[in-house]
Amino acid sequence: MAGSYAPAGAGSAGGDAPCLIVERPAHLAGTRWPLTRPAHIVGRYGDIRLSSPDVSKRHAELRRGSDGVWLNDLNSSNGVLRNGRRMEPGRPVRLKDGDRLQFGSLELTFRQFDAMAPDTVTVDADVTHLNDYRTRHPAGSRPDPGLPPPPPNHAPAPPVDDDARSMTTRQLAASTQLVPGFADLVVRQVVDEPYRALAPVFGADLGVVTRWALAARRRRLVRDLVLATVLVGLMALLGHGVLTHRDDLTNATGATGATDWWRPYATVGALLLGVGWLTVAVEMWTTEYLVLRRRLSARHFDPGQAPQAWSGRAQARLAAVAERPAGNLIVCSHYCPFAGSGFLVDDWDRPIDIRKGMPLGNGRREAPRPFTVGELYDVLIAAARRIGLDNLRVEERLFVDGLNVTQDRGLLPDPLRPPLTRVDRQVIRLMPDGLGATKRSYVSIEVPAWGGALVVTMYLRAVQVRGTLYLEWSAYALLPMLPEYYAVDGLPHRTSLGCALSAAFRAPVQLPPALLRSPMALARRFGYARRAAAHRRRQRRAIRAGHPFDYGAEYSIREIACGADEGTYFLGRDLSRALHTTQQHLLNTIGDFLESRGIDSENFQRVQQNLVQNFNDYSVHQDNRIKARNISGGNLAPGGNVNAGGPAPPTSR
Repeated sequence: MAGSYAPAGAGSAGGDAPCLIVERPAHLAGTRWPLTRPAHIVGRYGDIRLSSPDVSKRHAELRRGSDGVWLNDLNSSNGVLRNGRRMEPGRPVRLKDGDRLQFGSLELTFRQFDAMAPDTVTVDADVTHLNDYRTRHPAGSRPDPGLPPPPPNHAPAPPVDDDARSMTTRQLAASTQLVPGFADLVVRQVVDEPYRALAPVFGADLGVVTRWALAARRRRLVRDLVLATVLVGLMALLGHGVLTHRDDLTNATGATGATDWWRPYATVGALLLGVGWLTVAVEMWTTEYLVLRRRLSARHFDPGQAPQAWSGRAQARLAAVAERPAGNLIVCSHYCPFAGSGFLVDDWDRPIDIRKGMPLGNGRREAPRPFTVGELYDVLIAAARRIGLDNLRVEERLFVDGLNVTQDRGLLPDPLRPPLTRVDRQVIRLMPDGLGATKRSYVSIEVPAWGGALVVTMYLRAVQVRGTLYLEWSAYALLPMLPEYYAVDGLPHRTSLGCALSAAFRAPVQLPPALLRSPMALARRFGYARRAAAHRRRQRRAIRAGHPFDYGAEYSIREIACGADEGTYFLGRDLSRALHTTQQHLLNTIGDFLESRGIDSENFQRVQQNLVQNFNDYSVHQDNRIKARNISGGNLAPGGNVNAGGPAPPTSR
């Protein structure tokens, strides 16, 4: 609750220096501030720093003169009490030894000449942040619960289990079982692009979805192989019968015994059709009951039960997928820096003048104290964690253009492998951030809600250039998926026997088209495998030859499934709340940070007021149609999903 900083060399003033001593609260009693400067500001962001909600940012001023120490109330919200009487703002009062002062809930005593007691704690020149007080508090006293935690060296990785168990993960995994095209799209994006980076899949676990997509493709491959074998057997049987009994077919008046030649053929054909019927029925029962109802239903879903990949290439790629949620390095493609984030719902950029110091009175101004963007980011990250939104995740991330990542071997150690997913924070801080920079750092704030149906992602960037602080803000939203992706939750209730009977009765209807499609399905499957292998070989040759290669990610599977409507009124309100709350909190934090550095925040306050006024309560439905930006390099398809050349949205069969 207390902290301060004094000039160098004045940390432990002698007994002839005036000082303030904390009397209340009890666990802070004895903490003292030597008054060594000509003027001190008391407040939440003053020289004498009192972190209490009932203390103003600039609560009061203490000024040393030849005739003593004068105290002035700077129009504080709760006022200043001197010996139990409220002071009049703007009318300084000379303090006397032993005066009791009250700033909000804190009571202090002024000592004109006070020798430091052996058990007191002097707040010295090294204390520049509230968190430093923890290490300087007297032994045996209780820590102050109001103190915020210090900014970590590295932001913790987001809780992967939350995404793995999300409703959206389950529904996307189920969609791979219902529609072959969607499973093919997932495998094509994840497994068959081994050199490119992966876009973050906010609100869902890409690894779980990919494993289920691979399992669905294996099951369909087995089905098509069996059906193709049945079809070939039927055609061979028919050809053999026609060639062998051609005369019987043309002799309408043949002998009685000669008309029974077809019976063995009919028997074998019936057996082959029975195998085909059983194959289709088993595949339908396995998909509907064992997979969708027993493993991908809301009641039984467990991401740990996702099938494992068989091929070494898929296993290696899934290992990279597992690292992606904890990564802070995003490699993007072309004009898609925030791939995976969804629709753009708000953005702005403003320059802030930071050359003018805080006014001290008599026409004088305090000299602004320098700061780095990294220090501002640390404060913003710590403040974002205290916003109070559920499941909020915040981290400083580095965004790199995919065509230029080859210039830094620290980000791409091996050109024949995808870029790293995480780098040290100090590496991010040392990146050049001027005009034309291909590597830029942002404070990334992710707010998932509604089981992954809504994910709000906000990006804030700051650049300091010659007395100007340039702020850049972008906010994106992943809205609920298209209705077709929720088909798993609309399946009728059936038991195992019910699913088996349903599959048995539906299989004869599905068998003829499945038989006829099986050769083409196999041809497409193996044809795509050949083209994918050739594509990877061309990529390897281009990389080894030093040709430009885009390692960046373009879109995510969550964006492909994303709709353009908020779905429900409450979800739209939650989106507005997340944007309003986060933006307002961060703007307030920036203003407080500037004031703590002795910078006049009047210019910033005008900018903040303008931003807040322009950020009105809007309809997400309308804004998405007006402001939604091209995410994947394609066009927005009807319904709002990104048309990335993939299959149509899944439909239940």
